[in-house]
Amino acid sequence: MSFLPRLPGSLGSHAASVAANARDGLRTAHYFVQELATADDPVAQGELGRRVAWLLPADAPTSLITGFIAQNARIADRVMHWSSGGAASLLAPERGILPSPFQRNLMREISAAGGRSFTAHALFNAYFHQAIVQILDRHAKPPFLVLENRIDAARRSIGSQRPDASDVSFMTRTLIALVRAAPIAEAGAIDPKSVLAKTKDPNVSVAAVAGMALLFGAQGRPTPQTDENRFFGIVGALIAPHLAAVERLIVAEDVSGLEAELTTLQTIY
Repeated sequence: MSFLPRLPGSLGSHAASVAANARDGLRTAHYFVQELATADDPVAQGELGRRVAWLLPADAPTSLITGFIAQNARIADRVMHWSSGGAASLLAPERGILPSPFQRNLMREISAAGGRSFTAHALFNAYFHQAIVQILDRHAKPPFLVLENRIDAARRSIGSQRPDASDVSFMTRTLIALVRAAPIAEAGAIDPKSVLAKTKDPNVSVAAVAGMALLFGAQGRPTPQTDENRFFGIVGALIAPHLAAVERLIVAEDVSGLEAELTTLQTIY
């Protein structure tokens, strides 16, 4: 039971957008702190050399000030990790938890996110934000930056699900909207052998894996031993050969073509 006041649709949507903007501001600050934390690491910076020690030997390819900034950034990074995790566990313990794609009726609840339900707004944002972060964690090296407000913008652009619309129809509009909004501002160093390297824009491959996992999950859990993280890997392997075609259709915003392609993908699971 919630003790929060019931917010009207427009006010609730505005409040969600303001909160997402505030969280994105903190995420952006944290991203730049993580970038600074690797300033004295030639490997992380894409240069030849070795990691510079705290005392900065004479042959170090960085200056004293660079090492000082990097060391303090690493301290700030640890503090931000701890404080954000502590605040989330106290104020919103469910915020960092991925809504499982195996959850009963999750697909239909998320597809109602364009309506007036404040809960549906939060569910759409939470699923796609957490799924994108988890997929990047699996296939890329941080730091990366995923902006929740862009996910919320995609949600607003697709509107409510028509009563007679299929799950594939909803996912078609969702993928086009997500890629247009580009929630992945920085994807980090992507593993060239991973599913994310199958498209020019990582927003396409990540959104496709997250979206198809939701469609596949609605058809039932594959095995009791498969958790969500492993499931994303399975989905990525299944759809990888089709991602080039999916990207072309999304870029062209070919709704009918993309819907047919997603219907084909749904049959391979």
